[in-house]
Amino acid sequence: MQQEQRPAGIGRWVQQVWQAFQPSREGDDSIGQATDRVVQIADPVIRQARRYRQVLREPIAASMAYFRGLSDLLPGPVELRPDRYYDDPMIKALFASPDELKEVLRFNPAINQFRNRGNNDGVVQALMTMEQNERTIFGHQQEGELLLREVRQQAVSFADHRIVAIGADMETTREGLVDRGLEVLATVAMERITTLRAHRAELQGKKEYLQGMVKILGGKSHRQGVFAAPSVKNREELRKVEQLLSETSHELEELVNRITPPEHSLGHLEAIMREPDKMLTVRNQTLRLDWKGVRVEDTAGSEGNDITLAEFAMEDIRRSAVLVSFSLNPVATG
Repeated sequence: MQQEQRPAGIGRWVQQVWQAFQPSREGDDSIGQATDRVVQIADPVIRQARRYRQVLREPIAASMAYFRGLSDLLPGPVELRPDRYYDDPMIKALFASPDELKEVLRFNPAINQFRNRGNNDGVVQALMTMEQNERTIFGHQQEGELLLREVRQQAVSFADHRIVAIGADMETTREGLVDRGLEVLATVAMERITTLRAHRAELQGKKEYLQGMVKILGGKSHRQGVFAAPSVKNREELRKVEQLLSETSHELEELVNRITPPEHSLGHLEAIMREPDKMLTVRNQTLRLDWKGVRVEDTAGSEGNDITLAEFAMEDIRRSAVLVSFSLNPVATG
C-alpha cells in the first residue's frame, strides 16, 4: 500500500479566504448563512453574544476555504453501475457483490431523501464514505514457477457505505461537502460546551450532597456536645467534609463564571473554526488489490489493480472516501 499525505493547497486556501471577503452579490451571503447554521448546532445561546457574526466571519470563511481545498483532493468520480461490477476493478473492490451495490443505491437514506424532493431521474454526484476492514487469510501465491500454499495474506473489504452531499453536478456536491465539514466542526464545539455544562451539573450535585453531610455531621456533633465533648473521629470527619465542600464550591464558582456568559460558547466555536486542519484531515491512499480483494506487492509485474481512495481522519474516526456518480433511475442502476 502507498499512502501520501498532501496539504489542501495553502496558496489556494489563502486565495479562497481573500475572495470570501470580497463584496458579494446582493442576497448571496454564504458566510452569513453558514454562521447561522453552525451557531444553531454549536449553541444557540451564542446569538446573545455581542458582535458574534463579526467574530466568526473570518474563521468560518477560512474553514470554508479549507474544506473546498480538501474537496479538490478527492479521487473520482467513480460511476456506480451494478452492470459494470465485474468490469470495473474499483467497483468490485468497494462492494462485496452487485447486489450490495444495488442495495446502497436503492435504500440509502440520503438518496431517498433526495428522491423525495422530486428528484427521480438523471445522473447525480455525491461523496461515498466507507469503513475499511482488513483481515488475515491464508491462500496460494505464485512466485516465479513455484506455487506457494498457505501463505499469509491481507484481504481488504469495505462496509457501512454512506452517501452524502448529493448534487446535480460536482460543484453542488463540493459545496455540500463544505457544509458537512462546517457541521462537523460545529458538532465538536457543541460536544465541548455540553461536556462543560454536564460537569457544572455534576459539581452542583456534589456540592448539595456535601452541604447535606455537613449538616448531618454538625448535628451529630451538637447532640454529642449536649452530654459530652464531640468525639475526635466525628470532628475529623466534619473537617474533611467542610474542606471538600469549600474546594467544590470554589471549582463550581470558577466554572460558572467561565461558561455562563454566551461569549464562552462563542470562544469555543471560534477556536475550533480557526483550526479545521487539526479537526479533520484527508490523505490519499492507494491499494493494489487482486480480483479477490487481497493485497498484492506493489512491484512491477504484480497482478493487481491500483485502487485510489481518500481517507478522512478525525480524532479516532477514519473513513475511506471517493467521489461517485450514479443514476437515480432504479432501472438504470440495475
